[in-house]
Amino acid sequence: MLLLWVSPIIVFMLLSAARVLPAVFAALVSLCLAAIVVLAAGPRAVGVHELVEILIGGAWIALPAVLVILAGLYFTEVMDAAAPASHRHTAQTQTSARDLGTICLFVGPFVETATGFGVGYVVAVSAMLRAGIGPAGALGLGAFSQCLVPWGALGIGTKISASIAGVAVDDLGWRLALLIAPVIALMLPVYWRIARASGVAIDRVQAREDALTLLALAGLLVGTNSVLPIELAGLSAIGPVLLYRLWRSQGNAVFSGASMRRAAPYAILLALLAVTKLIPPVRDALAGPAFTPGAGAPLFAPLASPAIALMLAAVMGCFGHGHWRGLKAGFAPMIRKGLRASVLTILLVALAWVIVRSGIAEAFAQAMSAWFGGRAPLIVPALGGLGGYLTGSNTGAGSLAMPVALSIARSGTELLWIAAAAIMAGSVFTAFSPVRFAMGQAIAQTDSAATTQAMRWLLPFAAGTLGVAIMAAFLAGYLSA
Repeated sequence: MLLLWVSPIIVFMLLSAARVLPAVFAALVSLCLAAIVVLAAGPRAVGVHELVEILIGGAWIALPAVLVILAGLYFTEVMDAAAPASHRHTAQTQTSARDLGTICLFVGPFVETATGFGVGYVVAVSAMLRAGIGPAGALGLGAFSQCLVPWGALGIGTKISASIAGVAVDDLGWRLALLIAPVIALMLPVYWRIARASGVAIDRVQAREDALTLLALAGLLVGTNSVLPIELAGLSAIGPVLLYRLWRSQGNAVFSGASMRRAAPYAILLALLAVTKLIPPVRDALAGPAFTPGAGAPLFAPLASPAIALMLAAVMGCFGHGHWRGLKAGFAPMIRKGLRASVLTILLVALAWVIVRSGIAEAFAQAMSAWFGGRAPLIVPALGGLGGYLTGSNTGAGSLAMPVALSIARSGTELLWIAAAAIMAGSVFTAFSPVRFAMGQAIAQTDSAATTQAMRWLLPFAAGTLGVAIMAAFLAGYLSA
């Protein structure tokens, strides 16, 4: 019976791994199978009416993410349309070791944090190709743009994971930052190896600068997540370090009028988020109108959604550039690029909510506890990593891992740590996802041989990340025992 109950997840993993169906159809098949299993032979009796309520609740939890996905894509499209052609189609030139690190380790993560949906990866891979890096090197180096995915799209994927697990997202933020710190340390030697293999010489002075600026980023992540909402924490941590790196590369030119105009939309976004999240009267007024369909789904305050800040920043930034016609031009690409991701997010979160509310997650957790005893929590980070790898989405990672984390944890503190470990692993593993590499191959116009080489280079980073996540879950279980 246990195998039958978890068969929807197994089917989704198999279909995703085999690539016999697009991810959206794999998720739809798995959701339909979950509905049949729950109605016919679930751990507890669930009627059609209750199942419909559960599905609506799952879609409701996904709604904030869908809004941010679409708004983030709109923001990106409008800003790209407003940017001068010289910045969109730069001729191929060699890049310095400092510029390479700035693009891969700071510009890409900054863009990913602001917009999500792999936009930072696209920016990084495109910049690497323009800089003369070969396809395999560009795909491998682009992966480092995803190191801050827990805060990507203003943290919406992490917020969904928190909703599924029933924990406060603010309690996850600083824990995620602590776990990301050693992962950043593991990331750096792999980055240097790929850079050198791609023909970029990195001397001791530059290596020291890379290490110190990443150390500063790790410290700022812990600090900002301790005092700021997740929508602001990631951008506030990486912004100062990115500005320093750009100043080191460009000198005072980074403060020129042209540079400030390019940065203005992001500054506007940060200002809007600060006003709506940090000023109590404004925050309370926006959070007032909040709704839920019931069935355990959390409240959602549409006026407090970061999607509104993204849309306003796009509008204000576009007028600042003097390219107001881009406001209309951004809608069609937003729908074309965001529809599939939005539908996939809804299906995956609905599947996770069915697993949670039907009792399947609890039954699976009880079985894992009986088989593995105190080591059962170690499974959760592996599930998170698998979810991130298969779907290329932080939301997908949480949808797979959070139902099990919720049922397997023996205390609230253990739940927070193993949830953070699973989110971190799943977020980093989105960088190795076939979804990301398919995007990279399309941009680089290359074949799977480049992906294979890039993955070989990245394997130590993947193994180290999973090791950190499992160790965190082990320590959480040990301290809770």
